Amino acid sequence: MRNDLLNFKQRGNYQGYVAKFLEKLRQVPIDRDFAKEIFLQGLKSSNLRKQILRKNPTTLEDVIEEGFREVELDRLQESKTPASINKDTPEQHAKGKSVEKATINCLHSGNTKSSVKTKCPHCDKGYHSPDNCRVKHPEKRPQSLCKAGNSDKTDYKAKYYALVDKLIVDDNNDSEDHLNE
Repeated sequence: MRNDLLNFKQRGNYQGYVAKFLEKLRQVPIDRDFAKEIFLQGLKSSNLRKQILRKNPTTLEDVIEEGFREVELDRLQESKTPASINKDTPEQHAKGKSVEKATINCLHSGNTKSSVKTKCPHCDKGYHSPDNCRVKHPEKRPQSLCKAGNSDKTDYKAKYYALVDKLIVDDNNDSEDHLNE
């Protein structure tokens, strides 16, 4: 069991890694500073590890919280990138393909009668008419895009504690057979 924790690596998303790591840490109690180092070494992305270490977190909880911040920043940057449709490399193009399509569909939701699209003379940011310009008419912005601007107010400690509470509740509801899988 201890070897599982010492060799535990991230395979999926960050949130899943945090949840599974904390579950294993509860089963095998070890020093919190050592657990912090194991957690950082298990991260899939060396960039994420570097970003976390730049902030000099002192506890495992600080490391996890900073990781949530960095993942959220990466997600926001990826969602902004498709708006400026970047075709530098096929890998970058394929990576943001589904987000790019959704963004383009969202931006082109206005009804246009001509098949030729021209850039908006008001903002020069998109292919829409000045009547549908979201810079000129902020009330026409979709609510999902408006909420993205308020993400800097995200309470990562609340997310972390909610995740820990969920794990504790799940452990209380599960039988002992679940741990032997």
